[in-house]
Amino acid sequence: MDKQEFIRQKKERREKKRTTKRDITAEEILFIFEKVIEGWKTIKIYNTIKQNNPASMVNKKKVEVISTGNSKIFESELSSERYEYYKQLRENLYEYRKQTSVID
Repeated sequence: MDKQEFIRQKKERREKKRTTKRDITAEEILFIFEKVIEGWKTIKIYNTIKQNNPASMVNKKKVEVISTGNSKIFESELSSERYEYYKQLRENLYEYRKQTSVID
């Protein structure tokens, strides 16, 4: 096995491990980002996700962690347009967090 193949396999293993560990879909992460920017509280976001999809594996703590922007979505999870939207949304979330932390 050459070095490039090893690196590709390593990347795939990490991606699979991190997405299964996360237990929440990429679309749910986008939803959380959007609602945080709109000013929703994390408990309201959690309740909305659970009402719309009772089978979701999301919990309150995960919503709080993800609402800080601390959640990576991999390119393979979304279409290219949605992935670009995710990157922009994540930047907007960081800016929103900076502004609200200065006010607090």
